[in-house]
Amino acid sequence: GKLKKFYMVKNYFLKIFAGIAFLGLLAACTTTSDPIESIPNPDDGPPPKKVLAKVSANNISQEEYVTAAVTGDLQTAVSKDESAPGAFYTGTVTYTNKNITKIKYVSSAASSLVYEFNIVPDATGKKIYNATSTTTGATPSVSVISDYTFTYNPTTNKLTKILEKRKEGGISAYNKFIDYSFVYTGDNVIQVVSSKGLLDINGNPNMGTAVVSKYSFQNYDAQKSPYSTLSPVYFITRSLINPAQFYKISPNNPTSMFIELPSPAAPV
Repeated sequence: GKLKKFYMVKNYFLKIFAGIAFLGLLAACTTTSDPIESIPNPDDGPPPKKVLAKVSANNISQEEYVTAAVTGDLQTAVSKDESAPGAFYTGTVTYTNKNITKIKYVSSAASSLVYEFNIVPDATGKKIYNATSTTTGATPSVSVISDYTFTYNPTTNKLTKILEKRKEGGISAYNKFIDYSFVYTGDNVIQVVSSKGLLDINGNPNMGTAVVSKYSFQNYDAQKSPYSTLSPVYFITRSLINPAQFYKISPNNPTSMFIELPSPAAPV
């Protein structure tokens, strides 16, 4: 997929127009092979599921997914580390009672952060009830401890908000937050609004301090997304590292993406 970016600074906002050739990228997806006769059929249970195994662009692997042979459960996932050129994150998935309860991301670049998410699933096992994470860097000043609260629409069961409270810079109390709000068309995520700011003295988000980034996923097709063959729990945690990936929890495929980031003049 070719990535075209045009930079325009206006009203202290840096707007990135990322016209991503999603269709070209997703056309190069490969799935696990159909079962062959040499694989003994288990006595019970369905045949192996066909799930996403690799995503390539220009014949270069961008993402790889290793799944269990029969269940299709994700074991490890390799994806590009956007913070270090040429580096890749390996996410290792841990299960408890068939539900994902931990995912640890380690980069091939020693300079990159290590992320470990601990997840409490809801009663169905398909959604995250709440989660915590530790982000470990070379020094305490870049390390973060996070606590996440997930909000779902009670009627549609769609994820509507993730509130992340953060302990940054080795401080023992929660001092910052990121609020992720989700907008849908049908079942597809069309926008994620990320508001990053300071917690007030009571530990609640002070939205007046927030710096906003917007991730828009546009022009969805009607085809089933290859990512929908894997657990959305993995893609939610991966998107908390890089919110530009939140489209991967949608059932269909966006054909363009638009990212609006605050200028470097307004860091939080």
